[in-house]
Amino acid sequence: MTRSDFLNCCTLGMCSCVAVTSLTEPAAAQTANPAFDELKWKVDAAQKRFAKLVGLLDQHLDAAAKKKLFESLGRECSQDYKDLVAKYRNDIKGFLGHIQSQWVERVDYDEKAGTIRIVDKSPTCTCPLVKQGVTPPDFCNCTLGWQKATYSAILGRPVEAELEESILRGGTRCVFRIRVA
Repeated sequence: MTRSDFLNCCTLGMCSCVAVTSLTEPAAAQTANPAFDELKWKVDAAQKRFAKLVGLLDQHLDAAAKKKLFESLGRECSQDYKDLVAKYRNDIKGFLGHIQSQWVERVDYDEKAGTIRIVDKSPTCTCPLVKQGVTPPDFCNCTLGWQKATYSAILGRPVEAELEESILRGGTRCVFRIRVA
């Protein structure tokens, strides 16, 4: 091909095929980031491995021991929020207002009955360890430990926590009920 032939082809748009093809590639392919892809792979692998660990606990622990273990993990996780809890110690209404502006769809607080009902707004489990469809549903006991530790610390007295609905247990959202003991 001569230089004149090449320029004629470009003029006719044949060389632009490469440019058009690259413009129509999915955005993810155009902005591929190997470091991000590797991190995404590692998180996915860690979530799957954690789910297997949760499942394997059935072979070594009875239901009561496993529930106690998960609740203990949740209480430990709640320590990551100790500054927030300290800020709202003895100010449950302030805390509930804060979480409603940040994380939850709705809070129903009945001070007289000593109950708090929390409806999470996330359509997925918010725990970074969870891989939906893989993590066993009894891992939800972890969040019950978080709820108990957090609300007990804020209220200055023990509470009980239960799940009314859970994404991991087939629900469309997570709904918690806290009862002051």
